[in-house]
Amino acid sequence: MFIDDDLPKHKQPEPFPRKLVGKSVEEMREYRAELVEEIAKIDAEIESRGKVKAAAEGLFG
Repeated sequence: MFIDDDLPKHKQPEPFPRKLVGKSVEEMREYRAELVEEIAKIDAEIESRGKVKAAAEGLFG
């Protein structure tokens, strides 16, 4: 019989926004870096969608 209790548990990422109480400065810096990366992804997606919208308006507008 297979028992998975011996396998290492993967730490699940915490959802946004995270609580800062009890976090070390290093943990907060890592969290900030994750947020900056996420913001960059959002900005890129907004720019991409804006270009698609402009192209569509050029065709149909």
